[in-house]
Amino acid sequence: MFDFTGKTVLITGASGTLGATLSTRFAQAGANTVVAARTRFDEVAAETGGRNLGVRLDVTSESDWAEAITRAEEHFGPLDILINNAAYLHVGTTESIPVDEFRRVVDTNLTGALLGIRAAAPSMRKAGGGVVVNVNSIAGLAAAPGLVAYSSSKWALRGLMRAAAKELARDGIRVNAVHPDIIDTPLAYGPDGNELVPVDNFAIPRRATPNEIADFIVFAASDQARFATGSEIVADGGFGLGAIA
Repeated sequence: MFDFTGKTVLITGASGTLGATLSTRFAQAGANTVVAARTRFDEVAAETGGRNLGVRLDVTSESDWAEAITRAEEHFGPLDILINNAAYLHVGTTESIPVDEFRRVVDTNLTGALLGIRAAAPSMRKAGGGVVVNVNSIAGLAAAPGLVAYSSSKWALRGLMRAAAKELARDGIRVNAVHPDIIDTPLAYGPDGNELVPVDNFAIPRRATPNEIADFIVFAASDQARFATGSEIVADGGFGLGAIA
């Protein structure tokens, strides 16, 4: 069991399935949990138990980030951990995706993480150091046809993670990433209700549960991972091995 007693963690996209799972897991481990989302943040905060705070956060808004960090510090003190979990997905190919949707995906998945690290770093310096965990994807490790915006944003997120890790290392701030396989959440399905990426031919032929992926993220945020920065943890169910005939 990981112990985050006295640590303050902010989780973006906390109203989603994985975000809500992470909020509960960190609260159960003793953390001061800041539940950040555009909607349902107070509802999820009430469900997490422990010491928690719900805040409205659109990750693409610099002013929202400033307000979220200020409120976290007022309630709990400096921020120790940031989980960049918020994500947006739009199905579309290189030729078919509307440009405004491409930009929305990149703004949420990439620019949102940049703004989060930028807003959190000064608070973490006050705490004497900290941890950022970016929730990436197997779409950031392999071609994802039909998901060109999502894949582009996740590949770019890897570059952001590495640059930030090198820039912030001497401040005691670690920046790492977790690459999940397909998680059993609404993001795994298209508008028609069909799964976006069939998993029958994966080495482990099923979607991951939110709790399984939360295990990796909680570890990456913990002191047990204290010697890792700029690192990528792949939790892909064997996706990278290729299809099993």
